[in-house]
This record gives sequence, structure tokens and C-alpha cells, in this order.
Amino acid sequence: MGPGITLERLALSLNRVQILAPVSGHMAAGRLHAIIGPNGAGKSSLMKCLLGLQPHQGEIIRHWPGRPGRLAYVPQLARFEPSLPITIEEFMLTTLSRRPLFGRSRRRCRARIEALLTRVGLEHKLHLRLGQLSGGERQRLLFAQGLERDSRLWFLDEPMTGLDSEAEGLINREIQALKAAGATLLVIHHDMDWVRRFADEVWLIDGGLRAHGSPLQVLPQYAQPGLEDCA
Repeated sequence: MGPGITLERLALSLNRVQILAPVSGHMAAGRLHAIIGPNGAGKSSLMKCLLGLQPHQGEIIRHWPGRPGRLAYVPQLARFEPSLPITIEEFMLTTLSRRPLFGRSRRRCRARIEALLTRVGLEHKLHLRLGQLSGGERQRLLFAQGLERDSRLWFLDEPMTGLDSEAEGLINREIQALKAAGATLLVIHHDMDWVRRFADEVWLIDGGLRAHGSPLQVLPQYAQPGLEDCA
């Protein structure tokens, strides 16, 4: 089971400009939390604070059911230098082990990599360099990297960006499997139909917390003038 997360007056200011007004609330364990809001509302900033990637005020408390586990983060955009001489396989090998791999251990890792990439539809692209990947393929690769971590706490920032319908289906299936296994998932998403179908709780962010509750409670408020432009 993933952790619950308590926010106690979590706020963010940069260069004396307030990005997020204080946010308090509890994200229940083992549920899918959709984070929605208009452009520039602070959704990604909130997620980076929760990840510890952004300085902030207030407290973030993770309530792990046992020993704290690993987390997985899939950012919205991943850019790789086109000339970087590293293939998908080599990238994943560095994820699986920091030590040199030889013989049987390398073969085992390769089999593991192929299984992970099959889950995201990249099994035939092991030989490609990172810079040769499309935006959607980069998203899928980062998701495969997250799967390898066997995490019970996931942070997904627009995970469907750049994906075609087939790839969306693959990633969505994995997200639902993670939820069924008890993971806690925080997902920034722009598709309100997806949020309506799959989210357990919705956090509407617009410079702070505007609303929190079930999709039925929150989504009607999102349709109000000035809040329908989401990304």
C-alpha cells in the first residue's frame, strides 16, 4: 500500500511572488488523486514541492504503512541531447544497476528491460539513441523507468502528453494496475473525461487550493468561466 500524504499550509513563493497560497489537506493512501487547474495555476509547482524539488513553506508528511518506500516521477517533458551516444537499452541498464554488468547478470537485466519496455510499447526500439525518440516515446521510456522502481507512490505530470491512442491505452492500463495494487498516485491531467472516469479524488488548483473532493463534487466548479482552460 502506498502512503497517505498530509499537507499543512504548504505554500510557495519565488522572488517574492506567491505561486501557491497555503494548501492544507490529506491525500488518502492507495487512491488516484487528479490535480487539475488552468494554465499557470501552480499544478506542476505543487507536485515539485511534494517531490522535494522545490523550496516551500509549510509541512508535507508522508504516512507510509511500514518502512518508507521508493517513489516514481514522470515529468511532463523529457528532453535528451540528440547527439548523446546512449541507447534506450543502455539508459535502462543504468537504472537497473550502478555496477558493471557481465555475462549472466547482463542477460538477466536485458530480459528485465525487454519486459518493462514491452509494457509501454517500446520493445522494438532498444537500439535507438535517446535523442532519436519522439516526445511520446520519451514519456513511455520514463514510465518504464518508473515501473522498474516498483514504487507505491507515483507522481505523474501530464502522463499522456505526446502519446497516440495505442500508447495511451498501454499507459492507462499500467496506471489502473498500479491503483489496483494499492499505490498512491498523484496525476496532473488535462482530460476531464479521464479524470471523471478514473480519479478517486480531485484537487482543483488555481494559485492555491480552490476545491477538493470527488469528481462529481469538483468538476462542475471547474466548468465555471475562467477555469475551463486547462493544460
